[in-house]
Amino acid sequence: MEKNKFWKKCILILTGTTLVLGGIFGYLNMDFNREMPSPVTWQAYSPENQRFDIRFPTDPKETSQELSIANKKIQYHEFSTENEGSHYAVSYLDFPGHWKWLGSNKLLTKSFEMLMKNEKNVEALIDQKLVSHQGNPSLEYHLKQDGKEVKGKFVIVGNTLYRITLTYPLVASEKVDPGAFFDSFQVKR
Repeated sequence: MEKNKFWKKCILILTGTTLVLGGIFGYLNMDFNREMPSPVTWQAYSPENQRFDIRFPTDPKETSQELSIANKKIQYHEFSTENEGSHYAVSYLDFPGHWKWLGSNKLLTKSFEMLMKNEKNVEALIDQKLVSHQGNPSLEYHLKQDGKEVKGKFVIVGNTLYRITLTYPLVASEKVDPGAFFDSFQVKR
């Protein structure tokens, strides 16, 4: 009878030791080299015309084009970059001075309506609201498009309409910090 108790204790001790050692061995052999999100190193950027400052994850490329809006030719400028599947962009255009009589909120909502009218494959509008960006009238929006999330903001300063956007895959929403990008945008007056 005592022999049975001895063997039961041995089996319990061996089982417990095996579990503990297995846990330690498993922890030590975990794949610590798997891809972890790399922290973004933000770089200060200001275009040559010194209109604004912002921080991008990498140096942006500039593109410009002429748009026809309400029978007016308007220059549209965009600065954008890609980083780990996310697209960061700032664009601006100077609208004619007489458009200002519409009021900032009307210009913001009309600009957003034009955006939604011209964008393709918008799956859902998650949020849209009038806010302020560093004392300037602005409109924030959040939508899903082409299987990605898009967070954006229109900001009006004088006769200039700025648009800041961040587009990222749905699976990357935990890794992306829109606040770091949007909050770094400052207009130079």
